[in-house]
Amino acid sequence: VRGAMAKPKGGGAAAPTPAAPPPTKRLPAGAKATAGLCVFIAAMGVVAQQAYDIRMYAIRDYGYVIHEFDPWFNYRATEYLAANGWHAFFHWFDYKAWYPLGRPVGTTIYPGMQITSVAIWRAMPHYMPLLGLQPMSLNDVCCMVPAWFGITASVSLGALTAECSGTWSAGVAAAAIMAVIPAHTMRSVAGGYDNESIALTAMCTTFYFWTRALRPDPAVADGRATKASVVFGVLCGAAYVYMVAAWGGYVFVVNMIGVHAAALCACGRDTSKLHRAYSLFYVIGTFGATRVPPVNWAPVRNLEQMGPLLAFVGMQLLEYVEVQRRARKLSVLQVQLLRAKLALPIALALVGAAALLMQ
Repeated sequence: VRGAMAKPKGGGAAAPTPAAPPPTKRLPAGAKATAGLCVFIAAMGVVAQQAYDIRMYAIRDYGYVIHEFDPWFNYRATEYLAANGWHAFFHWFDYKAWYPLGRPVGTTIYPGMQITSVAIWRAMPHYMPLLGLQPMSLNDVCCMVPAWFGITASVSLGALTAECSGTWSAGVAAAAIMAVIPAHTMRSVAGGYDNESIALTAMCTTFYFWTRALRPDPAVADGRATKASVVFGVLCGAAYVYMVAAWGGYVFVVNMIGVHAAALCACGRDTSKLHRAYSLFYVIGTFGATRVPPVNWAPVRNLEQMGPLLAFVGMQLLEYVEVQRRARKLSVLQVQLLRAKLALPIALALVGAAALLMQ
């Protein structure tokens, strides 16, 4: 038979079968994960270097100069904050802006970028000498803030993508694209001292903390709240407050998270983990947002922000019913009846509250 081992003449024994190759040694799962994380960190370091380098061309060509109109006004407001302090800044009426009417700067500006720049500038004398470097002037700090936050935005997006996809390679690819994409670089080039330069970092960080709060925990069953849902829910709310202070695009962020939470509930994936994460995000974020002067009570009065509020109220209803289900061992029919029983008075109360706030 073709392919069969031929017997030697003379009735001798068949040739011995060759020994099987030794088994391939594999890395333990923990070591493989650690190696992947190390490669991810090294790759993100390269991405950060490239993100910084591409944003420095204006400084290399023209020096530490702030360009465009809005960045100059933002720098002037930063100088006023650094020279006069917090209280004077929020009560500042600038007679030179919007001439001849003037501008109440304290109630019409998103102050996140000015506060960030002054905080960095004041912290520099404490740690720069330890690195053998000289502290920078406030002008130089304001010129560099867009480039620095261009790095953090790229890294934040990489972390968000890695969390959503479950792969380090996707995170690195997303960060590399974010580092060089023109739509981002044009708003974060060094010297372009405008709100968007720090807002992208705040936005991506908020989304990262939100997705991280919802990461499944194999040790927790039955949809119960996890420690991560509480910790990262709080961090998500804090990052959102920074986003509100930085840029008027905060409305997009709160609506995206509200839509995602509502979609999970509509798909039958409402859990105590989702309730804790969204409730902490919304309460902390909304309270912080109302402390920003241009925003004030807009989160509970503007129609464009009613969606996240309704999602918050609806989630409290679902969580109350879930607690009752666990405590009283309710059937599916009893759960649905309890939801319907509570939904009507809550809806009437919301209509009354909305009518009161809109007056």
